[in-house]
Amino acid sequence: MRDPLRRLLHRGLEVSGLIGPLHRRQERRHAELSSDPYQDGLPMPPAALIGAVAGTGSQRWYSEKGKQDATWFISVAASHGATWDGARVWDLGCGCGRIARWIAPDVLKSGGDFLGTDINRALVGWCDANLPGRYLRNSLQPPVKRASGDRDLVYAYSVFTHLRETAIRSWLAEIARVLRPGGLAMLTFHDEAYAAAWGPESVRVSLQSAPLVIFNDALEGSNYLSTWIRRSTFIALAEEHFSVLEIVPGRGDEPVQALAVLQKRS
Repeated sequence: MRDPLRRLLHRGLEVSGLIGPLHRRQERRHAELSSDPYQDGLPMPPAALIGAVAGTGSQRWYSEKGKQDATWFISVAASHGATWDGARVWDLGCGCGRIARWIAPDVLKSGGDFLGTDINRALVGWCDANLPGRYLRNSLQPPVKRASGDRDLVYAYSVFTHLRETAIRSWLAEIARVLRPGGLAMLTFHDEAYAAAWGPESVRVSLQSAPLVIFNDALEGSNYLSTWIRRSTFIALAEEHFSVLEIVPGRGDEPVQALAVLQKRS
């Protein structure tokens, strides 16, 4: 009886909205416990802001994983013939600049333009005050205040992992609108390989047959809700607006999400 009762209580907190403040308090507590002051020569956000997006307050993790993921995006884009020099780049779901801190300076030095957007006002505010580039708040649902064809490159790390299907469809359409024809989008998601290694047991089982699974279905847009999508499902959603150039499966040896590399059709 304990597990069914626990699930019932948990769902009651979700439906009532009380799960929100409880989740945010847990995030802050976890960030404080895992905080480890670290310097990499760039402005460093406080542990509470890191914890709001990463589930940890570790500044070392924020710096080193941010650099690793930035290098990954740069390498993948280059493998598909896209250059960052002079490019108009959009970091969708920039958080507190974990990846932007490594990409924005070089984009701007080369004469390009760097834009970061996020749903969280505090995170965007910190980036705007401390990092090169422009940072704006976006809503849970599009549009963003950009003209059609405004960007050459878009990347989003762990954004589609916290959206329901309706929002995923909307953001894919919006990314396609904002990209110029031929522009590149690199978007990560939780696929079946990532679920097999790192997902909750219920997700691993359900995703064997279901095209998409939502775990903790509340607080959309936050780390509380997690979305798990089969690669074939993500391809089908993306092909409504893009040519799918590559799908890199999630990794089991370390928590690296799947990556969809998409090109705006001319």
